[in-house]
Amino acid sequence: MNPTLIQAIFGPAFLIMGLSHLLQPNSWVRFFEVVKQSGVAAIIIPMYTLPFGLVLIATHNIWTFDWPVFLTIAGWGMTIKSAAYLLVPTLADRMLDKKIATTPRSYQIVGAISAMFGAILIWESWTKL
Repeated sequence: MNPTLIQAIFGPAFLIMGLSHLLQPNSWVRFFEVVKQSGVAAIIIPMYTLPFGLVLIATHNIWTFDWPVFLTIAGWGMTIKSAAYLLVPTLADRMLDKKIATTPRSYQIVGAISAMFGAILIWESWTKL
């Protein structure tokens, strides 16, 4: 599959999710509180992140020192985290207990970084399509 096409698809996803984290951090704090209270965070989180991580690994496993390597690292990170949560379920609860998962400012910081990389990937890919 064309790596530029993968970047053109995932760039907007990272931009939109990043902006959501940046502009609606309290909603994300509450979302993960509800996920943790469900008692099955170790299943819910990988249901969303594992498929995306595997798609990125399978279609964009490119290790060149350039902006698109962000997607490769993100794909491996999502896959490893998802596998860890599924195999050791207490890890998800421990992560959701940390201050970084409970403060709106943390979501804003992560959101700003994600939105920035998403915007760069959009620019990089859409100018090549």
